[in-house]
Amino acid sequence: MNYKKISALIPSINLDDVEKALLENGAPIVSVGTIRGYDDYHNYFAKDSMSDGTRVDVLVEEEKVPMIINAIAKVTHQGMSTDGVIAVIPVDKLIHIRDYKEEDYDE
Repeated sequence: MNYKKISALIPSINLDDVEKALLENGAPIVSVGTIRGYDDYHNYFAKDSMSDGTRVDVLVEEEKVPMIINAIAKVTHQGMSTDGVIAVIPVDKLIHIRDYKEEDYDE
């Protein structure tokens, strides 16, 4: 099975809505973290132009990628430069640590 990592950089205010949308759409593996950065939007009121935000990473089967992207974008889109970004990244291997056996991964 092929997996992809969807990494969404979103405004923190949208996190509850994104979490709900991911649960409703059956996202199997989700992690969330606080970030600082900038993209099209620069916070000119901050000394370093950085803004606070949230990164939501989702590991999902390749065929579910469009559904998860739409779920995230639907609840965050406002047509503003602060809406955030979504990236889709290939995953070479996905190993559930509970199922790990050293001999399966010797190279």
